[in-house]
Amino acid sequence: MKQLACEMCGSTDLLKQDGVFVCQSCGMKYSVEEAKKMMIEGTVAVQGTVKVDDTAKIENYYTMAENAYDASNKQEAENYCNKIIEIDPTNYKAWFLKGKAAGWQSTLRNIRIEESVNCFTKSIDNAPEEEAESIKKNAASEISSLSIALVKLSCNNFAKLPSEDNANSILTNLKMAKLYSLLLLKKCGVTPNEFNKEIAVAMNEAVCTAWKDKITVDYRHSDNPSKYTWETFKNRSIYCLNILKAAIELSDDDKESDVQRYKNLIHISTELINSCSYKYSGNGYYSKEWQLTDESKQYHRNNIATYHQKIKEIDPNYEIPTTPTTNSSGGCYVATAVYGSYDCPEVWTLRRYRDYTLAESWYGRAFIKTYYAISPTIVKYFGHTEWFKKMWQGKLDRMVKELNENGVENTPYNDRQW
Repeated sequence: MKQLACEMCGSTDLLKQDGVFVCQSCGMKYSVEEAKKMMIEGTVAVQGTVKVDDTAKIENYYTMAENAYDASNKQEAENYCNKIIEIDPTNYKAWFLKGKAAGWQSTLRNIRIEESVNCFTKSIDNAPEEEAESIKKNAASEISSLSIALVKLSCNNFAKLPSEDNANSILTNLKMAKLYSLLLLKKCGVTPNEFNKEIAVAMNEAVCTAWKDKITVDYRHSDNPSKYTWETFKNRSIYCLNILKAAIELSDDDKESDVQRYKNLIHISTELINSCSYKYSGNGYYSKEWQLTDESKQYHRNNIATYHQKIKEIDPNYEIPTTPTTNSSGGCYVATAVYGSYDCPEVWTLRRYRDYTLAESWYGRAFIKTYYAISPTIVKYFGHTEWFKKMWQGKLDRMVKELNENGVENTPYNDRQW
């Protein structure tokens, strides 16, 4: 005699209730005669259409899916939703919860937000009319949150390691976030909540953290950066500039925040212009080796001028600096003419004194302004003569010695923005 098993679902869990045998899994009912035949012959012909009531099973699966989702077990929640959808492909609640569970399992290697949009669409298509608008609203909120999380994940990676791949990840996922928004609008007829501001803030913070904790630390760990160190600094600076520009373009209603982003662009551009590598020249001296080309420096200077103007448009009270933010090889004209180089210990000392002492007071700034107004002409006509150099050599030597004794360093130096 064979074991009694349900012909519909194969379950052996059948109990006699009210004169019939009822499958505890699918609810199929068998008469006593049918049960006997199944036990003897192993089969029974089911006549007509049998409608199985799976309401209890679906409710049980959905409860387990919700519990799993709330416990941050998104994979398990998705599995339970799939079980419901296998039984009832029109279950709008299961489709919506699956969309959430799938989306929040996204990683930078496996982004599943488009899958979420498809699930939300099926949920909306199958929802009762009175529920559709609520689902659309919740779908828009979910896609916004998922987009923010995706870009923030890329930002966190860049802050820790400002590499080209991590920089591109931010910009690529930003484009994808916008694409998902359009996809949701097209499929569901709903626009995601505004997320541009929050993403722009995250991008700016990632740049600031990377710049402070990694980029400048790696560049300045040596007083005389090598070619490799300088090239790394140059490339990372460009990554930061590109990310900040993208952050500014994100939103039109966060102009106050854009002011700081423009200032960050100015600072990084200035540092980039003044950056270089050094090579050993002998006798304890180092000289500049690699730096930006003149064309590249001018490109960044033009951008700096544009950034100042953008700030002025946002804040009419902003005063655009009238003193130079960068120096060319003609800076510190007299000292350069006397010592024969813009990059030597004596001139490094004087440049530091100019930037961190004179420039800190109004009368010092006035002296700097006057100096830059008249010294180029003097050096142009007399800087090549021996008497000019002899006249200034002793004075500058004494001044440099005194500054060194008072703590002003004579090591390689990149001009400060002033």
